[in-house]
Amino acid sequence: MIKAFHLTFSLLFLNLSFSQIFYDSNDLKYYLDFSKKTANLKFQDYEIKGQLQEVISLYGNAFTLIKGDSIHWVLGQSEKKNKYSSYLIIKGEYKDILRLVRRESSSEKYEVLASDIIYSGHFSDFFNFVDENDFERIASNRLIGEYLKDYDLLGVYKIKIVRDNGINLMDLDINGKITLSEKDIIIETSLPTLTRLVGYYESELNKNLDFLKRGIVSGRLLYENNTFYSLSIQKDKKIGTLTTLEFGTDKDGRETSKRSTTTFVIVD
Repeated sequence: MIKAFHLTFSLLFLNLSFSQIFYDSNDLKYYLDFSKKTANLKFQDYEIKGQLQEVISLYGNAFTLIKGDSIHWVLGQSEKKNKYSSYLIIKGEYKDILRLVRRESSSEKYEVLASDIIYSGHFSDFFNFVDENDFERIASNRLIGEYLKDYDLLGVYKIKIVRDNGINLMDLDINGKITLSEKDIIIETSLPTLTRLVGYYESELNKNLDFLKRGIVSGRLLYENNTFYSLSIQKDKKIGTLTTLEFGTDKDGRETSKRSTTTFVIVD
């Protein structure tokens, strides 16, 4: 909903961005290009493509201002060059918005379309910008999702878990679903040890395309770089297996590993 606000706001921001290109890891076609001073972004139902300008306010805070036709974006730069601590999507004359950003306050009324400053007391870096090195890695990993799409493996699978680490669970009603997308896998079940698992594809672990054709894909768990997974789905036989392998160290500094295997049947 668009609301008119009498803006008086104060933001906490640090540091300048370097002249580089940063890509939104949610969708790599969106970016901030500080070298060419251009941006192409999408957030919720809003999209913008236009010139960007780095602005230092009177209080020394740094902002990235993106110029649209009549709607402009203000991103508050955080302590890292590809991180942002706040956002403001606002309607008005560009020169007026530029003045607003420089002063960090205004006595004028503006139409605010979206902003964590006004609508929320907590900000999450929705864009997850990455540099060119991470862009190459993520793009390579997401090729795996494209292969899975070509092999007709993407989709949502309803499952029933029949065995977990050697324990027969056939007589129990333990169900769940597996969602395979071009970006990642999400597994949600009623098994206490496997309530939710999110993993991304790792291109280095999927070099053999014959495995992908057979429904075998591997990667790492999200936010757990020391834990790997391998998912096998046999659509024709309606069975599958999930294996996770976690590496770590004990209190004496010795390397440890923990393997877990869950078998399921596809019910839909």
